[in-house]
Amino acid sequence: MTSMNPMADMFDMQKNMDAFSKFFPTDFASATPLKAVTDFASKYREVTTEALNRNVELTTAWMKDAAKDATTLLAVEAPEAYAKKAGEVATAAFQDLPSRLFAYAEVAKKAQTELMDTMIAVTPKAVEEAAERTKTVTKTAAKKAA
Repeated sequence: MTSMNPMADMFDMQKNMDAFSKFFPTDFASATPLKAVTDFASKYREVTTEALNRNVELTTAWMKDAAKDATTLLAVEAPEAYAKKAGEVATAAFQDLPSRLFAYAEVAKKAQTELMDTMIAVTPKAVEEAAERTKTVTKTAAKKAA
């Protein structure tokens, strides 16, 4: 059933995409700019998955250490010994905190560096190819219009 409502026709995405695609050559999907985007997206997925897994490893190790400390505290029965042991555990945890946070920062830094390196490597080639495609499409459109 076709709509008689011009507003509904305006929002017909398939119709609009078909009209839009007529401005580009049929091999546009294989163009370098699109490949650059898909390559970057692939690298992004790889890097984020690696960073996520590393963060899970760090968090798991931290939680295991916290559980070990809790077990140690629960084993102490005398109040004086508990207070002393709790102070030792807290001191050790505070001294360990900067190195643990630094490990997370290193994961983030590595991920950002890898993604930036990928973007820097892909961008000039994609920009050059996009400029060349634009020139070609413009010339073709001008010839068809004439």
